[in-house]
Amino acid sequence: MKVAILSRNRQLHSIQRLLKEAKTLRVQCEVFDPLDCQIVVGRGISNVIYHDRPVPELDVIIPRIGTSITDYGLAVVRQFESLGVKIVNGSKGIAESRDKLRCLQVLAEKGYEVPTTVLMRGSRGSKMALRQVQGTPAVMKLIQGTQGVGVMLVESTTSCESVLDTMWGLGQDVILQQYISESAGRDIRAFVIGDKVVASMRRQAREGEFRSNIHRGGEGAPIELKDQYKRFAVQAAKAVGLSVAGVDMLESLTGPKIVEVNSSPGFEGIEAATGLNVARLIMQHAVAFGRGRTGSRARARKRSSSPAKRRRR
Repeated sequence: MKVAILSRNRQLHSIQRLLKEAKTLRVQCEVFDPLDCQIVVGRGISNVIYHDRPVPELDVIIPRIGTSITDYGLAVVRQFESLGVKIVNGSKGIAESRDKLRCLQVLAEKGYEVPTTVLMRGSRGSKMALRQVQGTPAVMKLIQGTQGVGVMLVESTTSCESVLDTMWGLGQDVILQQYISESAGRDIRAFVIGDKVVASMRRQAREGEFRSNIHRGGEGAPIELKDQYKRFAVQAAKAVGLSVAGVDMLESLTGPKIVEVNSSPGFEGIEAATGLNVARLIMQHAVAFGRGRTGSRARARKRSSSPAKRRRR
């Protein structure tokens, strides 16, 4: 079994944990930097070159692609998909989850509760947009972003218009979102693998901060989710097209509201909060997924040449 992780930084906590668990499970695992992958496409040619050599035969790939390289990373994932390699979280799921508005569109179309959200251009419509999200305070977010980056709380019409004008002037599209007051400063992170929630925690923002992300100083505590929350989390991940996902939900008076589905969720915080070995569960899922594949084994290939040999390390 040969597993590859797509990541720009093998020193990240999540990557080191996955490598450690792969070693424990006696699984051969390598890390490939997506930006060092060259895609070759032509008549009779379909290949990925890494460090001047064709990528060796792989059974399954775990993408851990950051937002800064989403487009190039997705191109690499699509190329491996065209070669028949099994991908834990395919390109469609990554693309739809990475775009916050598109993710909410998919979920809303399927009947899931999400905070009312508005995408707009032009400050003349800002007052109407605020009415749509039940006024201020309201949450403003960049279309793409993780770990709470690009998330702001606007507390007046004037500040909303000012921030919108600034963001548009910088060429950034932003969404305006309903503020769920009963869930102020906290949310729930459900970690989904396959068809179940394997770990969950409630995140609480630090004092003076409304964002509950662990990377913003928030603290996580284990929580036993109600069945409704578990069901929504699993179904939301499937709706977006992900088999491994971090699903973030707000606890509203009417039940869970899904705010985000993350295709490359960090798990340092949730492992610390729950004591569960999430990295091992991810690696076990990847191995099982790779072994269950059908069709021809994937390899970089060129019709007029012999199959790519395994690269020696």
